[in-house]
Amino acid sequence: MILLLHGAGYLEVALSTSRLLLPFTHGVKSHAIEYAVLLAKSRNATLVPLSLIQVQKECASKGARLEHIQQSKDFLEAVAHQAVKNDVPTEKIELFTSDVIGSISFYADSSDCEGVLLFVSDSEEVFLDRNQIKRIILKVAGKHHIIHLQSIKRQNAGQKLLKHISQLNHCFITSV
Repeated sequence: MILLLHGAGYLEVALSTSRLLLPFTHGVKSHAIEYAVLLAKSRNATLVPLSLIQVQKECASKGARLEHIQQSKDFLEAVAHQAVKNDVPTEKIELFTSDVIGSISFYADSSDCEGVLLFVSDSEEVFLDRNQIKRIILKVAGKHHIIHLQSIKRQNAGQKLLKHISQLNHCFITSV
């Protein structure tokens, strides 16, 4: 809550920061991370990257696989890097769990998130497998922001075009 001086009195203004949950189990995709960060920025939202390291109930004593732990660290670091670069607040969470969907549901609810960001692609899985995404849509209450990413070939052509346009803009700006 902020009080602003308004004429002879004060005006109360409530600041509400929305939060977007970004669940992750595998597959660090930099283009999807950048999209999530820019979406949070456009909504003046805090991005909540939730890295879930899956452990089996039966094998809990064995712990998690090392490559899953490393992917989790890489994901959280990549999100942090993009967030700092774009001045987006984050609340990183890393969790060992045997119930991925239950954990996502818990954090979406308890963190008072506006919605859950889910990335899909025709050519690859992005952050979660397809079965997990289906179960989140069915079992996790609240909004689901489903972002369909283009295939890499189509995206590369688009990126080349954007780079070319930005170079042209740079030429126009510097020649003025």
